[in-house]
Amino acid sequence: MNSNSAKNWQAIIGLVSEMKRCDECDITTGAIAIAFICIDTLASLGRPMKKQKVTRSDFKEWVDTYLKAHPDQPYQYRGKDVYAARCAFMHTYGSSAELHEEDSDTIKFAYNDGGKHQYDPDIEHGLVLIGTKSFVNDVVHAVELFLEKCQNDLSLRLRVEERLPGVLKTMPYHP
Repeated sequence: MNSNSAKNWQAIIGLVSEMKRCDECDITTGAIAIAFICIDTLASLGRPMKKQKVTRSDFKEWVDTYLKAHPDQPYQYRGKDVYAARCAFMHTYGSSAELHEEDSDTIKFAYNDGGKHQYDPDIEHGLVLIGTKSFVNDVVHAVELFLEKCQNDLSLRLRVEERLPGVLKTMPYHP
């Protein structure tokens, strides 16, 4: 890996670091937003080579492959739920998206600032309270799994490295 390539990978590390800082400082909205941005970004980087744009199915597949809640959690992530939650959060800063209307099996997310998800399908099948501390932690682990796969899968690593220069990079400002 050349130094330019290493700098490109740093963009992902920096994004995760910002998400963790938001979470540590109880900037819940920022942490959730960056978590969804992480998933979007990595789903885009890992999409098949011939696909020009990331799609909803790429996002869902990435979630189903990498994003895992701790086995003790009462709710386990599903790509369609996380995608709908992302749309609701990012487009309306809410819990409801058109996707929920189209598929009544898609679960809505509301958020609590704790660690434990709260979900009891017998009481409210269509709603889960996502513990944001756990969500951020789960996204961090998902990114780690993705990066591990990039190390072990040459085809994935090459396509990700080809796309990394397009990922936003921030740099210090020195007037």
